Amino acid sequence: MKEDKYCPKCGKKLSLFYLKPNCPGCGVDLLRYDAEGRLERDAAQAAKEVEDLWRFLRKADKARVIERYCAKKGKPLPWEAETASADRTEPTKSQEEQT
Repeated sequence: MKEDKYCPKCGKKLSLFYLKPNCPGCGVDLLRYDAEGRLERDAAQAAKEVEDLWRFLRKADKARVIERYCAKKGKPLPWEAETASADRTEPTKSQEEQT
């Protein structure tokens, strides 16, 4: 948002409602200034987001396969077993010394 209020070339402050395509100070085209750089940044961000999405989908697919396997074999789910073992806390050393 801060970039939209200033000219990218000369830094002149622009009104929030300034809708003209050119900067009143230096005359640069505000819509096309550094368009290639913005496109490259957008492409890099899009590639990162797609990679994150595929990583999430692979993890979700693994979870589905594990759920099917555990249901077929009648075993508890691994993440349920982890939470159950975390609930059972072992006594600390200070508690052992008191008994």
